[in-house]
Amino acid sequence: MQPIIVLVLYFLTGAVSGFSRRRKELPISFIRIPSEQDGKPKASECRFGGESYELEQTWHPDLGPPFGIMYCVHCECVPIHKKRRIVGRVRCKNIKTECPKPTCPDPVLLPGRCCKVCPGQDDNPDLTITVDLEREEQEKNGRHYAAVLTGPGVPRAATGRFYFRKKTLQYSFLFGEELGWPTSLTFLDNTNNILEEFALTKTALQNRTEKLCGAWARLPRRYRRTLRSEDMAVSLSTDLGTISGKVMKYYGLSSELFSGLLEGPSGAGTAIVSVSPGTGSIHVNILFKGIVKEGEQNIHFIIKFQMSHDGETRSVEEAVVLESVGPDLSTIEIRTVFDSPELGALGRGELTLWLAPTLNPSRILTAKLVPRLSCDIFDCVLQPAETPSGDANGIAFLYFTRAGGLQYNIKVETMDKVVDLNIDNGKKSKRLLTVIDGLMSTYANGWANGTAMLNAGQVDELFKENLYLNVATENDAQALRGRLVTHLAGPSESSGEAVMMKGEDSSISGVAWASLDDTCRLHYNIRLEGSELDTSSPSLELEDYPIQNLDNLKALPLFPSTKRHLQDCRGKKCSGHADNIHKLMMARLDSGDAAFLMTNAGQNEFVLKGQMLGISSPQACLPRYARNDLEIMPGYLRDLGEEIGDEDLAENMRQKCAYEGSFYEDGNRWEATHDKCKMCSCQRGKVDCEPIVCPPTNCSNPIIEEGECCATCNSPSVDGRGCNFGGDSLFHPAGSKWHPYIPPFGFSRCAVCTCKESSLAVDCYREECPPLTSCLHSEAIRPNPLACCKVCPKREEKSNSVSKAHPVLTADPHKLNDMAMARTGLDILASGGCSWKGVYHENGVTWHPTVMPWGEMKCVTCGCKDGQTQCKKKHCPKLTCSLKIRDQDQCCPRCAANREEEERAQRTLLISNREQRKLKRLKRLRNIRNQERTSG
Repeated sequence: MQPIIVLVLYFLTGAVSGFSRRRKELPISFIRIPSEQDGKPKASECRFGGESYELEQTWHPDLGPPFGIMYCVHCECVPIHKKRRIVGRVRCKNIKTECPKPTCPDPVLLPGRCCKVCPGQDDNPDLTITVDLEREEQEKNGRHYAAVLTGPGVPRAATGRFYFRKKTLQYSFLFGEELGWPTSLTFLDNTNNILEEFALTKTALQNRTEKLCGAWARLPRRYRRTLRSEDMAVSLSTDLGTISGKVMKYYGLSSELFSGLLEGPSGAGTAIVSVSPGTGSIHVNILFKGIVKEGEQNIHFIIKFQMSHDGETRSVEEAVVLESVGPDLSTIEIRTVFDSPELGALGRGELTLWLAPTLNPSRILTAKLVPRLSCDIFDCVLQPAETPSGDANGIAFLYFTRAGGLQYNIKVETMDKVVDLNIDNGKKSKRLLTVIDGLMSTYANGWANGTAMLNAGQVDELFKENLYLNVATENDAQALRGRLVTHLAGPSESSGEAVMMKGEDSSISGVAWASLDDTCRLHYNIRLEGSELDTSSPSLELEDYPIQNLDNLKALPLFPSTKRHLQDCRGKKCSGHADNIHKLMMARLDSGDAAFLMTNAGQNEFVLKGQMLGISSPQACLPRYARNDLEIMPGYLRDLGEEIGDEDLAENMRQKCAYEGSFYEDGNRWEATHDKCKMCSCQRGKVDCEPIVCPPTNCSNPIIEEGECCATCNSPSVDGRGCNFGGDSLFHPAGSKWHPYIPPFGFSRCAVCTCKESSLAVDCYREECPPLTSCLHSEAIRPNPLACCKVCPKREEKSNSVSKAHPVLTADPHKLNDMAMARTGLDILASGGCSWKGVYHENGVTWHPTVMPWGEMKCVTCGCKDGQTQCKKKHCPKLTCSLKIRDQDQCCPRCAANREEEERAQRTLLISNREQRKLKRLKRLRNIRNQERTSG
């Protein structure tokens, strides 16, 4: 019978939304409210079995024949908080198991009752059974958990709060300051097996709030069952030792408004405080351990709330009795009433909670009560209260610190002068209006940053999202206004800085959060405000920008601005994460040269952009080289941002030279910009600059043109005609002469080049050296490494000898002198030749390059022209035949000409197809392995 009853109740149970005040205990009521004629329930009703019931109304369900009224089933329309509204939901419970056992051998069941009684018994035991469905709902199906962490030999403790939603367990901890910042967080099962472990580093948000916040994402199904069955524990590793505690559900966590960490020499605990500011009613659930021994019963406690303000000390005391002490945390619940001073002190963090056994007051626990320790973020999008304008925007983000203060950060962009900033609850009645002033005192340069102290009522309205931030200007008392919305801090909020999303006008704007974790993953969370956003589908992109250096045009970056599509959003909210971010984009994010770009096309068209200034990239996510260098090194980074870096490349990078914001290869030469009339070259990573050597003139009145370094006899061509010479294509006007600059040797004094006016061809010739007359050729030396001709060394005169004339030696006409030696690499370069891969090529020569390990590239032909190497790939004609072969010494394939060649082509095609199938199979297996790793 019982399974049938449960099944029928399951199909008949329904729920509708409605508003209600705080629940009160009501007796069973048999009064039914007739259903509306249109079948649609009111906002303050629950629907059950075709009937409507008010919120908090109780009844016994009538299932009709053959079951009738189920007197052992207690149903109630329970108010549930959902999305800032209170909705009604039917909850039913079978109370038959709670009936007291009759003392007689033959009890009877009277009509209209659930519990059996002895014959002649007048009292009704049904009335003694207390049913609190709201409490049972929280303890059974609640998503809130708490823990008290202690450890042997550790003098301090910690308390934690946990909230589970959508496969993610968000956690926050408050711990004694003497413990220091924990190094690791570990989740355990009931046999102390490690389920998950997190290394803890202090984020920007945690540094400001002094609260430990985080999230365990994608909680496996098995661990979810462990959490719900209260078989999970958590531990923190600190400098003083390891502390741990069980993660369990407790009453009052879903409505918790204030928290406290109880500490003392003998134990530890936590306080869960709920407040009704309108009546001053306080509900406190105290969890503790250590100050009483397991197994003790009927222990009397004194609980005291004490405050001191402006020299006045006030206290509220309550006496309670703990029935028994179990192995887990002991719980004490009290209800009391606070006056206005206590409520004010509670909101400001100035109220202290004392807990001690009456017979042993030395085993005391104390706690400072502060707004709840969960890491809540309150953000706000400021928009014009009336007509949107394009020059007025703003955002605000707030959070509670460990000491209980509300730290606020308000950014305002408007052309008008701001005269006031305040927070109010939007009530028109002066009696109900609440205003938080004093924010304007910290306003400067468009920002207001400070800390405000709230009372308990204001804290309650803040968590219920009933407060508004108002910006007043000299022209408008409500120039900008927005509702403060709360949410738990996640990975995207760990940066502690919000981003303002704005467009051309203020009709649609938003606030965004973003941060990078240690795995180089970008987390983001965006909320928009405006009209007609529920049906919009904006596209979200991440855009970065190169370095803008307008002072040096030669240093313009070769990497332009890039965009990365993140996702297509729906409605007002958009959140997610992005992996595999380009390392140059990481460097730009770290420098603040990146922005969110949100674009919506269609009927409600808008474009929003928000610059990300507070994002800090972990060092492991940044490239090895400075961003300034990467901006001008094309091809160094792959598409996914990984460096093409092995040891050979690293050595190659060390050979490059950076000069005036530009990057040069080893051996490159260029005109100096830091000093006029100098030539620079890159010599194995070092920049070498030397003065330009001018060729001699053969006229009596040489002139130096404006902007030139060397003298000439005739003015060079002024019509823009000239020659390009050298690997870096230096320009020389027609008719000019110069010594060629050949790294690493520098200027060649032995050669003079001329740009012919008639043909604009470069003609280089060597200087003729005088014959050696005073020494043998083997004895001749060069006075310096750059000298063109050899000279005879100076002979030292003996001190006791008479000066003699040196003998004159006649050169052997059959012997090769200095000018008739074999051509060297320097000679080839001086005459317009090229150096390619360490090999010198004469001007006008062509060759096939050799590339290891493939050897000579027959399809590529390189040529040297006027000191510059150019390589081109041969384009093969398209063949119509199906069987093709490639000769060993040929670049392009040809059609098979005979049967033997056709068989060879078929074998080659078969091998190629087999290799392609193998690669596809490996790629498919790799994708499957990546998916399993991601889902795991």
